[in-house]
Amino acid sequence: MVPETERDDISDTFSSTVDGDSILTPTTSDFGSGCDASQLPTIIGDDAWGGYCSSAIPWPGNTYIIINKDTRRPLYRHHDGGVYFGKPEETSTAAARFQWLCVENNNHIGFQNPQSGCYLGHSGKDYAVASACLMKEWEYIIARPHPKGGYQLLSQHWWHTLKLFTVDDEGNGLVRRMHGTTLFEFKKL
Repeated sequence: MVPETERDDISDTFSSTVDGDSILTPTTSDFGSGCDASQLPTIIGDDAWGGYCSSAIPWPGNTYIIINKDTRRPLYRHHDGGVYFGKPEETSTAAARFQWLCVENNNHIGFQNPQSGCYLGHSGKDYAVASACLMKEWEYIIARPHPKGGYQLLSQHWWHTLKLFTVDDEGNGLVRRMHGTTLFEFKKL
């Protein structure tokens, strides 16, 4: 319950009553009355992607292209099982090596390359690979939203630690580290 003195101070911004009880609700919003999607701000990608909203939310059952937010380079599975970044102009929704199906196991999400049937994970060291045919602990991924937009991708390191997937020293591959600045976006197909 809001004290009377505070209630008067905020009544210009919030007001509503139901059967004599005060219920504080906003009288207006930044987008006017109701939510009109055409009024919502959007972030448009560059021409190589044809323009799209910044990032989809990774969810089981959907297929995505996973993109490095800074370089716009997409993640792909090489035929040797390694995971690398391609060039934005190389990718298309038809290129199966760039596709990642979001799947769920034991309430964890993971990403399976539909072309190979292999899951994004790690080598037991700190190299990212997509060579496991079964999704187990090393293939569990956490997509953590970042305040600057995009997601950090984390994976288990034993049972007690999470490591970040980040760009390797050459800028072409994906590795796991304790700290990193790589952010990812998901383009839903």
